[in-house]
Amino acid sequence: MPYRLTEPDQRYKLPSSLKEISGLAYYKDDQLLCVQDEKAVVYVYDTRRQRVNDEFNFGGYGDFEGVEWVGGEVYVLESDGTLFRFKPGSKKIGRTGTDLPAKTEVEGLGYDSRANRLLLAVKEGVPPAEKRIYSFDLRTKTVYKVWVVAGSRLDEVGIDGRKFKPSGLAVHPISGDWYLLSSTGRQLLVTNAKGELLSSAPLDPEQLRQPEGICFAPNGDLFIASEGDGKAGYILQFGYQP
Repeated sequence: MPYRLTEPDQRYKLPSSLKEISGLAYYKDDQLLCVQDEKAVVYVYDTRRQRVNDEFNFGGYGDFEGVEWVGGEVYVLESDGTLFRFKPGSKKIGRTGTDLPAKTEVEGLGYDSRANRLLLAVKEGVPPAEKRIYSFDLRTKTVYKVWVVAGSRLDEVGIDGRKFKPSGLAVHPISGDWYLLSSTGRQLLVTNAKGELLSSAPLDPEQLRQPEGICFAPNGDLFIASEGDGKAGYILQFGYQP
């Protein structure tokens, strides 16, 4: 894995409004998009100034778990699979149900630019032993299952399949590999688009108390956000080392 996960290059402390940060996306140079569990607000965090410098309201309250910036629009994922879409500053909010199977809870939202699709990682579903990722095609607005890994396969590579419950998902901008973050068990798993397991790494609970969000800068730098777990939320940045 091309990152020293025990040696972050930067640590960014977040304001109280992002104490329960749950989703992260790259926006522009030195700017990240952040969402937190309860409020329908996307915050713009400036990593150079280390402060929130803008925010976009898109509703009331819910359970928001992921955010992406695609084609000039912000996409936000709710835990039931609903996708919200809007342009920054616009009052026009699109809302799309993804009709995922019953009893499915999703927490990870990523963007696969090579296929122009959003990826939705299932945290809890049926059957519980399967780890699934669904795709939302941005052209046809259709959803289909693209990736399934049995928990037993994770056990084979040293990851407790019972504890691996994806809380974040991001596609590497250079390799195209998929990085899945699990807050439960604190693990980072790397696969290719076929669902083949490439590598994994444990995350230090002292560094990442409750990792929930993950994204990449275009140069490959990795950002992982953690909820505060009673304290301030924060983001760690790891430099890309190919």
